[in-house]
Amino acid sequence: MKKFKNILLVNDDGYESEAIKLTKVLLLNYAERVVIASPFNKMSGKSSAITIGKEIEFKEVGEDYYYVKGTPVDCVFFGLYCLNIDFDLVVSGVNEGENLTYDSIYSGTIGAALEALRQNKKAIAFSCPFNFDLFKKEFNRIMDYIIDNDLLSFKYLLNVNLPLGDEVKGIKVVRLSNRKDKHYSKVGGNTFLIEREINYNFESKDDDWYCFNNSIVSIVPLSANLFKDIYYSELIKKTKNSI
Repeated sequence: MKKFKNILLVNDDGYESEAIKLTKVLLLNYAERVVIASPFNKMSGKSSAITIGKEIEFKEVGEDYYYVKGTPVDCVFFGLYCLNIDFDLVVSGVNEGENLTYDSIYSGTIGAALEALRQNKKAIAFSCPFNFDLFKKEFNRIMDYIIDNDLLSFKYLLNVNLPLGDEVKGIKVVRLSNRKDKHYSKVGGNTFLIEREINYNFESKDDDWYCFNNSIVSIVPLSANLFKDIYYSELIKKTKNSI
């Protein structure tokens, strides 16, 4: 018996991405039905962007395969509220490239999974550094790890990154790295380009950046709630809420 009845599959690399097609094939080992709702255009770096006050075009391009002329978050809304299907899991990816450390706040892959979480759906975001042979080889191992350890939740999404290289030594639940990169801009005429120098130092062996560089699949729980009680309490002490 398959674990899931219906899975909604989205991404930020566009509906023609070979990566999302591969992911659907792999997910069919775990679900009775997998429906793709993917952006018409590549939407990397769109984070949680959503189209407001404008009609969004969609088209069915194959069986259970739709493109949406919007953002990854738009695709989630389309899948959950336009198709009349009760999805028990939303999967985002597999992303063509990694989504690690603070990069996760910019990611359309993560943004889509966060929106699924906000809509009370369990969600997984998969990312891989362009080695889709490794993703194909290790996918069942990762999914079994998630299912066997009961990691799925309505409280957080799972941000899963495969490592660099051609092997996986293990799978580990870890923290999000606080990698400190240097950012700068190149200016020419009336344009500028944002670039960065990546910091390759590891702060901890229990974070995603270390795993990525040491042949370990990282699983990081990410919450949709930006509010933190600890900071609220700090500000209450400072202001005393006198009004």
